[in-house]
Amino acid sequence: MSLNIRVIAPDGLVWDTTADGVVLPSLTGQLGILTGHAPLITSLEIGILRIKVNSKWTPIIVLGGFAVIMNDEIQVLISGVEEVVKDDYAKAKEILAQAKKNLDLAKTTKEIIDASQELKIASAKVKAFKFI
Repeated sequence: MSLNIRVIAPDGLVWDTTADGVVLPSLTGQLGILTGHAPLITSLEIGILRIKVNSKWTPIIVLGGFAVIMNDEIQVLISGVEEVVKDDYAKAKEILAQAKKNLDLAKTTKEIIDASQELKIASAKVKAFKFI
């Protein structure tokens, strides 16, 4: 048995495949999905969505959204997606360092929220390299 996963962003279909397993970045932590999972609707946090195909994990950085799991079908609707490029690890670490500085320098509530979101995305990108 396998899972069917479909990831859709506002600008179109991101991923449509069968998978052995999926890990979603839910608001309460990482949520592992295997075949036979109970029906579920969950919100997604900015983080790494991982898809296991042929014993290999592929990471996708999602920018929030929600997922519906039912009958070995996973529909994931996301606000946006960030690409993880294999050769960009050094650049990802630089972006993470800058995001930390931006959060330290943020003064207004809006600046703090924006910097926090930027830091979550940068952190997810660096963590995603464990799966490439």
